[in-house]
Amino acid sequence: MSTTQATLLERLRNGSAVLAWEEFFQRYGRAIFALARSRGCSEHSAEDVVQEVMLAIFEQHEVFEYDASRGRFRDWLAAVVRNVVATRRRRPSQQVRGEGGDSEMGIEPEAADASPDAGLEAAFERAMLAVLLAVVRQEVAPETYQAFELVTLHDLPGREVAKITGLSRNAVYLARRRVLRRLRDLGAPYVEDGRLGDRVKEALASLPDDLAHAAMSVRIEKTMRSRGELSQ
Repeated sequence: MSTTQATLLERLRNGSAVLAWEEFFQRYGRAIFALARSRGCSEHSAEDVVQEVMLAIFEQHEVFEYDASRGRFRDWLAAVVRNVVATRRRRPSQQVRGEGGDSEMGIEPEAADASPDAGLEAAFERAMLAVLLAVVRQEVAPETYQAFELVTLHDLPGREVAKITGLSRNAVYLARRRVLRRLRDLGAPYVEDGRLGDRVKEALASLPDDLAHAAMSVRIEKTMRSRGELSQ
């Protein structure tokens, strides 16, 4: 299948694009976070890993293009994450952000089952599914996505969702089907066996929310500018 014919998910899996750092972060920041968590990192440490990986990939470069000769994109990205996590664990102490300011503490120990591929496929797929959901959210009407979210992600009955959204009960369930159908068209798995809704919930529960994701983006940009890697 050619790149122009491939689904969005396949293009994401293959890293098939030339991306500025902001675009790369929006597509793969959650994947980096998920991969760090699969290596045993706490949420705070995983956020730090996201920044370090982004800096490692884009150091002195504002545009990224993946070289397919390196092998599978997800394997390459996981290797970058593993290297960053391993480097952090070798440090005698680590600055970790907290509500009261920075404090000295070590990074979490390696997860007992953290082999090179431990959690890789599941973590990457969860992150890609979250990206696809964000794409669909921008495509559909706000009330359509709200109905989908309330029914699928929060398990509210159609009658209650209809009252909240102002839609009819029939329109509520049509909204759910529309979002799931669009996710399928973009390449989301788990449609045929009826598990897509559950997988979406799992993905969103395991990844940083929109506010945390935006905060990481601001932090990364600030660090890049302070190092002179972005134009002022």
